[in-house]
Amino acid sequence: MLRGILVVLLIGSLTLPAFSNILQTDEEHGAGEDEKEFLFSVVPSKKDAIFKTGDKISYKVKVHNPFDVVQEGTVSFLLTSLDNKEVAQNSVKVKFDKRSSGEYSLSVPQQKEPGFYKISIMINVTEYDDTLRKVIGINPQQIVSKNPKPADFDKFWADAATELSAVKPGFKMTEQPVMEQNGIKVYLVEMQSLNNLTIRGWLTMPKNRKEKDKLPVWVVMPGYGGTGVKPIYAQGGLAVLSLNVRGQGNSRDVIHPTYDGYLTEGIEYRDKYILRGALMDGMRGIDFVMSRPELDPKNITVSGASLGGYFSIALASLDKRVKLCSSNNPVFSDWRALNSSEWPMSGLIKYSKARFVPLNKLLDNLDYFDLKNFTNGLECKALIGIGLLDHLAPAYNQYAMLNNIPGPYKLFVYPDLTHEVPQSIYEYFIKWMMDEYGIF
Repeated sequence: MLRGILVVLLIGSLTLPAFSNILQTDEEHGAGEDEKEFLFSVVPSKKDAIFKTGDKISYKVKVHNPFDVVQEGTVSFLLTSLDNKEVAQNSVKVKFDKRSSGEYSLSVPQQKEPGFYKISIMINVTEYDDTLRKVIGINPQQIVSKNPKPADFDKFWADAATELSAVKPGFKMTEQPVMEQNGIKVYLVEMQSLNNLTIRGWLTMPKNRKEKDKLPVWVVMPGYGGTGVKPIYAQGGLAVLSLNVRGQGNSRDVIHPTYDGYLTEGIEYRDKYILRGALMDGMRGIDFVMSRPELDPKNITVSGASLGGYFSIALASLDKRVKLCSSNNPVFSDWRALNSSEWPMSGLIKYSKARFVPLNKLLDNLDYFDLKNFTNGLECKALIGIGLLDHLAPAYNQYAMLNNIPGPYKLFVYPDLTHEVPQSIYEYFIKWMMDEYGIF
């Protein structure tokens, strides 16, 4: 149980007050709505829509007819593979009186092939037509990527770490008095990373810290887009390092790609690709934590969402000094299995055509930056959240990564969300981290 902790989360472009009651309940959301609205909702027989062999797969369909007209027609479903091949379909006849409600069950046949399937649930009645599109998982714990890890993957990253260690870090902290809030000091942090590039971030610590106290450290990694992360003010005996890797936030002075260009910066040469430098920046950030007498080297958490989620898992997999890892909607897993019409694959194809560089050459380089290839090294405790409707980090690709993890992790699956997670997982994360560090 947390007492006296207030944190404002700044993860990528997401800003969430972690403990304010800002979410409406379903009842509150519906209060005062137009009574003439036709209600059509579906709920899977398992809350997370993840099924295993032997499970009964069904959807409970609820309808409400607000009109003075009897409604007749069908409720149906269409199940397809991820490449849109029809797998199964069925329908039931429905009839409900004027100004009445109905509830129906659609049974979906079990599938032998493990993976994810698209399901469209449709209603077609006298005065209303609609389609709800969902995704279900069948034995996703059995998903194995068809794309192997490069034989020299571990050597590639060991060589990068060796190269980083040869760079003098030149750590520098500069207090920012005008940024202080509610008894939390803010420091601009600067350091030299791979290629002697200066990277920066923000360190926040309680002003009333006792001289001999060593504070657990929460390292926050930036999301995609270049805006980076800003100071995070956490009360309750916690230090926060908001780390802007190259090309992000206040580390954009030398490398400053466009929004689209961050994906492809240096991509034609694996030793020059921006993600190689960025992950070494993360490791240098851990070096900084280890160098500070007021920070606890045994209690380090890394977290992030989207690209930040990628950074947090990859960094925790490479660097055993990380104790806890939190990642939401991590991108860039199983590159070769991504949908060619969706980003990031669409961005790679566009770059390939514009620069006359074979796509396979780019993918050969990206195999060294594929999230699924890192995770056999993820041994620390981890908290991971994914959305089944996420087209930027598809569920199939997520499980190709998840199924390689040897260490303990807790997974939250949100069947109705895209590239997002609810506030509740951030609240859970804060409590989990504080409990692990014994901060109450």
